[in-house]
Amino acid sequence: MASIIKANQLQDFGGNSIITSDGAGNLTTQKTNYPAFSAKMNANQTIPTLTWTKANFNTEILDTNGKYDTSNYRFTPGVAGYYRVSAHGYLQANDGNFGRVAIYKNGSEYNFSVNSYGFSNYQTQQIQVVMYLDSDDYVEAFFRQSSGSDKTLLGENGTENNFAAYRIGS
Repeated sequence: MASIIKANQLQDFGGNSIITSDGAGNLTTQKTNYPAFSAKMNANQTIPTLTWTKANFNTEILDTNGKYDTSNYRFTPGVAGYYRVSAHGYLQANDGNFGRVAIYKNGSEYNFSVNSYGFSNYQTQQIQVVMYLDSDDYVEAFFRQSSGSDKTLLGENGTENNFAAYRIGS
């Protein structure tokens, strides 16, 4: 015989609500311990040759805790833990040259990927890392290319670029 427990609220030992239900099966957690954001660019950006350039991801798609800043293009989580951080963009290509995308932590390069350009006009540059962030650390996305002249990082329709992070645990 199966048992059924019915409740509209789950509390911790301190009497604080952890989970509530609206009676229709929809749950709400009371504490947001898993900050997440996703942002895109709404305009093209020039990337000079041989210069790491911060990408202007200025339009939020998602920001659960209000921790992504669209004016300085950085995410400060507010909650310490391990995060999956990713960035990708569509960078104008030039035969035989390299495009790169990097995640910066607190203003310094944390990790980067190197992608060789093919013969098409634009190439996707992407990176995904898992990293530990303290509550006051911040991350940013930077791009670089080695063509010998300025190139364009597409942003006009926002579908070719994204900068995102979400907490995966303590």
